[in-house]
Amino acid sequence: MARNVRALFEWYMSRQLSCVDMFVNTLPYISNPIKEFKDYHQVSWNRDIYPQFRGVIDPTEIAFYVDLIKERHLVDIVDLGLGGGQEISGIIEACAQDEYSLHSHEGNEVSEDFIIQSSALFYRKKQEVLIHRANWIELPHAEPVYDHDFDFAFLTGNSLTYIGGGTREYTKLSQAAVVSKFARLIRPGGYLFIDTRDYDYIRSLMHLPADKILEEFKFPRTPYYKGTNARITVFPAYISDTVVVLHYYDTQQKVWAKLDLYPIYGQDMRDILSRDFTIEKVYRDFEEGTKEKSLFVQYLAKRK
Repeated sequence: MARNVRALFEWYMSRQLSCVDMFVNTLPYISNPIKEFKDYHQVSWNRDIYPQFRGVIDPTEIAFYVDLIKERHLVDIVDLGLGGGQEISGIIEACAQDEYSLHSHEGNEVSEDFIIQSSALFYRKKQEVLIHRANWIELPHAEPVYDHDFDFAFLTGNSLTYIGGGTREYTKLSQAAVVSKFARLIRPGGYLFIDTRDYDYIRSLMHLPADKILEEFKFPRTPYYKGTNARITVFPAYISDTVVVLHYYDTQQKVWAKLDLYPIYGQDMRDILSRDFTIEKVYRDFEEGTKEKSLFVQYLAKRK
């Protein structure tokens, strides 16, 4: 009897170890590349991956923003997470070509890498964009100070979900506090355009094998997302209800980087926005309507 119990235990443990190899959702993948890319060297996502991954901005993305701005007669704009500066630079350029005058165009950023990238872009384009250095939690205080409100603020690139941790409720409270800070920079009747990854879809992949996730997490090119391509592979290496770890593998340079994100789900995001805003439209990958799966969900919300 004892021998049978021992054999059963050994069989059970062998099954558990095989699951570690089979399923993506294992703790070693938080800080290590998956086996397909085990020899890759880790680098900075902000400095080494983002500029390659983001690529040249798509004209249809800029047209989307410009149409939204012009239809609502918005003239004071701020990019709440400047990043490399491509979006606001493209908006300024397109508005000028359409002879549509913006009163002010400013950006908020805390990452020194992104400030360097965006400043270089604005210099090349001969664009004057005032960059405010500040953490979101410190808003509206910044350096230099904000001296007026805006009627269009936007935050793209899934940036809000860098905030959070611990439990789902803590993440929701933390992100709600940041959105309320954003609201203080937007005049009543103004707009906030904000996106997140489709974490409801990502969560549905939680228990799939790694090779299946690699297959399911491929998306076609959209105005914002350049698509998984021959150079950059994006892979959700760890998925839980409270943490998603994304890996970015540059197959040309043989390097990789990771992002630890705190997911916010669709209903939670609607709850957060409804405190200071009225949600006017919801887009999936810049398209209205439902989709079987989407990479990003965008919200256009009007300040109460």
